[in-house]
Amino acid sequence: MDVNCDAVLDNLYLGGIQGPFNSEILRSQGITHILSILDRPLLAELVEGFKYKFIYALDLYDTDLLQDMEECLEFIEQGRQEGSVLVHCQAGASRSATIVIAYLMRACHMARDEALSFVKKQRPIVNPNQGFLEQLQLFENMGCRVDRSHEEFRMYTLNKLAIRIKSGLASFCTQLLLMCRKNFIWFTKLTVVNITCFIHRRPLFRQSVVLSHKKGEGESAFDWRSKIPPKASEMKPENLEAELEAKCDISLFVEPIEWMKGKIEHMEGKLSCPKCSAKLGSFVWYGERCPCGAWVAPAFHIQRNKVDEVKPHAVAPIPQQRTSLPPSYQLPVVVDPENDVDGASVDVNSLPLA
Repeated sequence: MDVNCDAVLDNLYLGGIQGPFNSEILRSQGITHILSILDRPLLAELVEGFKYKFIYALDLYDTDLLQDMEECLEFIEQGRQEGSVLVHCQAGASRSATIVIAYLMRACHMARDEALSFVKKQRPIVNPNQGFLEQLQLFENMGCRVDRSHEEFRMYTLNKLAIRIKSGLASFCTQLLLMCRKNFIWFTKLTVVNITCFIHRRPLFRQSVVLSHKKGEGESAFDWRSKIPPKASEMKPENLEAELEAKCDISLFVEPIEWMKGKIEHMEGKLSCPKCSAKLGSFVWYGERCPCGAWVAPAFHIQRNKVDEVKPHAVAPIPQQRTSLPPSYQLPVVVDPENDVDGASVDVNSLPLA
């Protein structure tokens, strides 16, 4: 296509800003849908006659494309079914390429690197920035869908919020209202593990809001040499994989919870029980070291010795009791006009006893 666009799959094109300025050529190629990933939408006259979708995004490391990913992929799928779709940004190399790569990962069941290589063969200038590559890896880890309950996605969202707060770009009230999870529907599910205050057993949060992290290197991690990554050759081969993947069980780091609102509007501070004001831990938006040696950022740290873990109890089934009647006893024969339109009699003796 002579508008700086390249075919990636049947009915799917990837290109730059020049494409929409050549509407006649686009129509001759069967383009019916245009998806723009830009800092401003295209002029109405340029997209007249096309089904058009605009997504605001800058080509920056911290731009969040995952928040609009599902919407974009649905638009591409619809465009391919109804005609052909052009996905473009300014150069057709980073933002729009990331969306197309994500589409291939889902539609063609490709891994991130495989989809990236495939798109580069069709359009050699493709080069998503490092932030977009990390988002694509997270997308793959979530099963090629945006799973907002996935632990990695929750940590990703929390980190995005922390960056905005530290840079002064986000309003605490608005952002924390969206981020803080409601965790006060207690004991409605017997399978839920609750964390309660050690003093008066008030439920504080569910186990599901705990954010796990890989175990650090203990006290040595606090030394300046901890900034130098350990060499795999220095670890015992039989323990290498287990050591790298081991999860820390020393501390509890959680997501912001609803009862924390109004208490975490500074860069750091203490966390106390909302009922008895007993100290539970601390928060640091720019992060802190776990005693295991790992760096956690942002950190909402609950001390394990300040809380109890309430696990669900197994409930024994209650056996159903049947009413026993003397063998010689016979219930009367009755007429049920609602269930028997013909007025036929119903023998109650044939019905099962409760």
